[in-house]
Amino acid sequence: MLKRLLLLGITSGILAGATALIFQKIYSSSLGVDFSNIAKPGAILITNVVGCVVAAIGYWILDKWLKNRTEAVFNFIFAILTFASILPAFSTKLPLDINSPELFPGLVIPMHFFPVLAYFTLEPLFIKLRHTNPHRTN
Repeated sequence: MLKRLLLLGITSGILAGATALIFQKIYSSSLGVDFSNIAKPGAILITNVVGCVVAAIGYWILDKWLKNRTEAVFNFIFAILTFASILPAFSTKLPLDINSPELFPGLVIPMHFFPVLAYFTLEPLFIKLRHTNPHRTN
């Protein structure tokens, strides 16, 4: 299971990173601001991959402890940590020569949600969940 989880983490991290880079290009071109010297494309991609791999390892650890409740607990923790991760974006000190620094949070805050969205989207392709719907008839 660890191999599948690591593959999920890497794949969802790459998807989230690519989405973040596309979002950065669209945001920059539509608003005429360039924050690429602060939010560097390489750092964006690496951060997304590392975040999703750490999440995958966290899922594996939780699964060892919780068994049947892993999914619910993991999803809750991942969502809470994602929301908490946006707080530093509001206090980031930007260089004085940056144009329109008030637009920076609008760029980076949505990017914080891409890893959790990519992970949750791809998860069913990599992990067979234990729970079943008792009301469903096959």
